[in-house]
This record gives sequence, structure tokens and C-alpha cells, in this order.
Amino acid sequence: MSWSTCYRFRFSSSAVVCLALFYIVVFNGLSLYGLIKSTYTPVSLPVNRDRLYFAYMKYDRALWKCKKPHLSQTPLPLTALASFPGSGNTWVRHILQQATGILTGSIYNDKVLKIMGFPGENIQNSSVLVVKTHDYGRNETQKYQKAILILRNPKDALLAEFNRLRGGHIGFARKEDFTKKWKGFVTIKAKSWFELNKSWLDFPGDLHILRYEDLKSDPINEIKSLLKFLRINISQKELSCVIENLTGRFKRPERDVTNYTLYPSLLRQDLERYELRINRTVKQRHRQANIPHS
Repeated sequence: MSWSTCYRFRFSSSAVVCLALFYIVVFNGLSLYGLIKSTYTPVSLPVNRDRLYFAYMKYDRALWKCKKPHLSQTPLPLTALASFPGSGNTWVRHILQQATGILTGSIYNDKVLKIMGFPGENIQNSSVLVVKTHDYGRNETQKYQKAILILRNPKDALLAEFNRLRGGHIGFARKEDFTKKWKGFVTIKAKSWFELNKSWLDFPGDLHILRYEDLKSDPINEIKSLLKFLRINISQKELSCVIENLTGRFKRPERDVTNYTLYPSLLRQDLERYELRINRTVKQRHRQANIPHS
């Protein structure tokens, strides 16, 4: 074999290797970007208990610090974990999983959440502790035996959801997003905030109302109340572990944003009216039935 032939062979081999590496980097980079930017994708897939997406997790102690994750071996009441998006649903799921070790389910199939500590995504049966939902109306509420409603004030909930839609689970919307999209988003979603919460407050079965702000200010008592509703007992040591690992991986960093800038007078008045009506409905619900109140 001549030197020129050897040179051409080595050059072509190097080129193939380089092209292969380039393809791998680009493909994986695009895949990761897609996962980061993914939003809820309702998909109906059969659940195989023996292949429950643990290929991604393998009981990662960085994600599960208090208890080993598992599906319930005995059927649990089908319990909705309902909220308007941006109200802390993922946070409450994290807390419940740390406290009990039982996986939480969802009507959605969010691939980022599935990989990052919530392998129960898309499971909607009695093997999971609760089922996350942002849907409402009779067709949705009648599926469940019990329900937990997470209530967050509309100003913060709308802002959190807008940031998620525009910046991912823990990112932020850009300035231009607020300039071009924010007002229309609030105008439409403010009514949805009211309708969702009103729908679940009319839930005919056992209902636990959990206020996001109360969970932030008094997590110990709110977690105890929540677990009592679910009829689960944990020790003080187990509760301490939950408190030590309270935040989880999907807590958006605090950012100083002036509500006055985001909510001009008319928008602010609409939100306050909706919030007042929901607060009245909450009081009526507590007067009509003896339900857990946080």
C-alpha cells in the first residue's frame, strides 16, 4: 500500500469519526433542549408496574432522600391533586412523595418531571397516592373519590404559569414576552383561574383545601393536616426529613417583580373580584360540611 493511499485512508477515517461525534453532540443537545422546554402532553399509555420508568431513576438518592419510592401495594382512594397551573402542584407532589414514599400520578406525561423524580407521570389509578390535574368540570371531577385543591392567589399563580410557559419549569419569561403576550394571557387565564377553583370547590366528595401561602408559612402543620386527610401517619423523624428536603428541584428562584407593573388597575380589579368570590365559596363550603381546613 502506497503512502498516499494510507494518508487518504487515515483522513477518511478521521472524517467519519468527527462526523459521528458531531452527530452525537447535536442529536443529544437537541433532545435535551426538547426535554427542558417540554410542556404537558396528555398521552394515554398502558402502565406496566414492572417497567415503571425506573430505567431513568434507579432510586436516585439525590431525588428521594426520605423514603424509597414505590407504588402502593394496596388500592388507595382515587384522589385528585387539583390546582390551577402555577399553584404549587409539583411542589406538593414532592412533599407527599418524601413523606410517604408512594408515587404520585398525573393525567399528563411530562418527560422532564418523569426523569426528575416523578416516575408516576401518566399513572391515573389507585396505585398512586394522588393524581395531578389542572382540568375541571363535571367530566373531570366525577372521576375521583376524594380531592385536594391547592389554592394560590391569582396574581402569583398567573405569573408562575406565564414564566413556565415561556421559560420552562424553573426559568423566566423574557421582557419582550411580557410586552407582547402578558396582557392577553392574564385576560384569558384569570377567568380560567376562577372557573377551575369554583369547579373543584363544588366537588361532591371529601375535599381538602390547601392554601399555597399557608404551606409556605407553616409547612409542618399544613403537611400534618394534608397527611391526616390522606389517612397516613408518619413519625416525627420522618416529618423532620421532609422539612429538611422541603423544596425539591422545581422551585423557581425568587425574582423581584412589582405587581403594579404587571397588573394595571383594570386587570388587578378583575383578579381581586375573582379572588373574593372564591374566598366566599371556600367559607360557604366549610359552613356546609365538616371538611379538613388548612
